[in-house]
Amino acid sequence: MAVQKKIRRRPRYDRLLIAGILLIACILLISGCVKKRKTKQNTEESGNVVENITITNETANAENYPKISIETSKVHSGNLILVNKAFPCQIDAEAVKNGTSSEIQFVTIKSILDTKNGTKPYTASDWEVGLDRAAAHAMDRWFETFSQETGIHDLRMIGGYKPESADPDFQTGRTLTIGVFPETGSSYAYRPENEYAWLSEHAAEYGFILRYPEGKDDYFDDEITERRTATFRYVGIAAASYITTRNICLEEFLQEIRQYSVSNMLVVKNGSDSFGMYYVPADLHNETTSFAIPSNQSSYDISGNNADGFIVTIYE
Repeated sequence: MAVQKKIRRRPRYDRLLIAGILLIACILLISGCVKKRKTKQNTEESGNVVENITITNETANAENYPKISIETSKVHSGNLILVNKAFPCQIDAEAVKNGTSSEIQFVTIKSILDTKNGTKPYTASDWEVGLDRAAAHAMDRWFETFSQETGIHDLRMIGGYKPESADPDFQTGRTLTIGVFPETGSSYAYRPENEYAWLSEHAAEYGFILRYPEGKDDYFDDEITERRTATFRYVGIAAASYITTRNICLEEFLQEIRQYSVSNMLVVKNGSDSFGMYYVPADLHNETTSFAIPSNQSSYDISGNNADGFIVTIYE
């Protein structure tokens, strides 16, 4: 009779190893999904959808940086001026009207629309409504991209530069009001609902912020109550990215930027673009204000705050 030998099976360590790897991969995948979901939830709760924005600060030895000078009176002009009861607008409205102003290069929205063929991506309320040139063309790109993305053409710019406006922010030439004028149904002031939410979600990419966000009433004059969801202000992409990501208003930004200098800049990275921003106190006792600019930086903007200083934006 043949004797059967009992075969001893050796432990399959390779199977155990593979099972362990799969288990770790599952744990990491679940953890990543939860983290991503939480990040998305936090973004949605803040009301802002701003992707790929990084905010840091950058220190440097600025002793040998080149100096430039600017007329101190320019503290009252630029994309970041704050205009309200405490700080009235100093821009010469007559010079804007005559086309001789260095603070506002006024452009009508109709003149931009006249260059477009076929169906207009948006409309203007009248022939005279317009903005400062940089703000007008940024708005045009913003509205046209919205129309391309959604197929909607019923946006209308219903408020722009107005030197006698009850809301002094419109005196800057950088503030606008958006209306929705559907072919059927009643028109209304813009609200970030349904497909129209795209405008609010992408405003910062074109340099715009919601001028009077909810929850910030302590910073605004009492009469600022109407069309709050429809009123936007052009401040430039760097400032808009920071303001939107931090969920603050223009007034708060102008306070926060004071802590940054040329040797300790606020750095905002938006995708492949990088911006440095810092504050320079105005020399109010002299006709000019001198300050340093980082070496090898030929591209920069300077805006006054309409009070006592300048904000420098470096394009890196």
